[in-house]
Amino acid sequence: MAERDTQYPEKQLGRTLSDCAALFTREEIGSVSAERVPTGFPSLDRSLNGGLFNGLFVLGAVPGLGKSTLALQIAYNLSGRGYPVLYFALEMNRAWITAKALCRADFALHRQPGFQAADLLNMGRRFSDGEWERISQARGLVEREGRNLYLYEQGPDLTHIGQIREHIRQFREGYQAAGGNRPILVVVDYLQILTPRDPAMKFSDKQIVDDNVRELCAIRDQEQVMILLISALNRYSYNKEISLESFKESGSIEYSADVILGMQYQGMEKNKGKVALTLDDAKNRNPRQLELSLLKMRYGQDGVRIPLEFYSGSSYFQEPEGAALAQPARIRELRERFAAWPVQYHDGFHQKARRLRG
Repeated sequence: MAERDTQYPEKQLGRTLSDCAALFTREEIGSVSAERVPTGFPSLDRSLNGGLFNGLFVLGAVPGLGKSTLALQIAYNLSGRGYPVLYFALEMNRAWITAKALCRADFALHRQPGFQAADLLNMGRRFSDGEWERISQARGLVEREGRNLYLYEQGPDLTHIGQIREHIRQFREGYQAAGGNRPILVVVDYLQILTPRDPAMKFSDKQIVDDNVRELCAIRDQEQVMILLISALNRYSYNKEISLESFKESGSIEYSADVILGMQYQGMEKNKGKVALTLDDAKNRNPRQLELSLLKMRYGQDGVRIPLEFYSGSSYFQEPEGAALAQPARIRELRERFAAWPVQYHDGFHQKARRLRG
């Protein structure tokens, strides 16, 4: 180890790089590495270098695209493998969440559409004996796979981030006291619904979002949990290709999040100034052809696009066949497109390539 400067007290010194490097041994690596938790979507997991980790993940999309449904499916996948998940539902109630889970389980079992969530919650809907058999099978699967998925509904004791923090703390302490040692996933659905911690304070929408994102980062670090945060987009971005600027009150989100995922319809990129696909055309497809765009990856490669198929009536997402080849194909496409562009220099800070003039 490097000799420390003796003129300063030990408590005033940071740890040297030499001290930190000494931890990267076979015996000590476990003290600095973290478990990666697969989401159940292989291409997404590869893009995340193995899966979710102790970090703040932000998922954004236009209304009705299925961001809450995707978050629920990821939460369900983790629960089925024994990972505890705390789902803070500030928009949907437990009945809707459960109905969507039953539809998803039914589709997974039969690989064809059956009933929908709205059917299950319609008092006037009458089911046949065969339909009840399918509902019963789906219910049995959800009861087994959902044992580790805890649902928290919005109410008097769940309106702001301080109350969410307290629920997380209480759960974590009880879980660890009972011998639990697996990473905990926290899902917050969604950011813009959270109210200020102090109702007496007159904050702007941006100030509320900034405060809540800062607090979520503190929860991530102090409670050592994985956080999946759902966010709304700005209205002006609804018919445009998704980007960091698409996120509503995006300032603190793009700086503080470890990973930012934007979900959109495939074909939303611009082609000579025009969007290649209209929203109406995209919605009419079954399954809907979506993609996750990895807009920010603090500890890896961003710019990756992950294709998804969404059976909206069955609340079910899946990766299409051949999705594993989509990322290399996208990289080849970009290389071919820009290979002929001469580059004068690279700005190392902003990572922008400059074209030669003349």
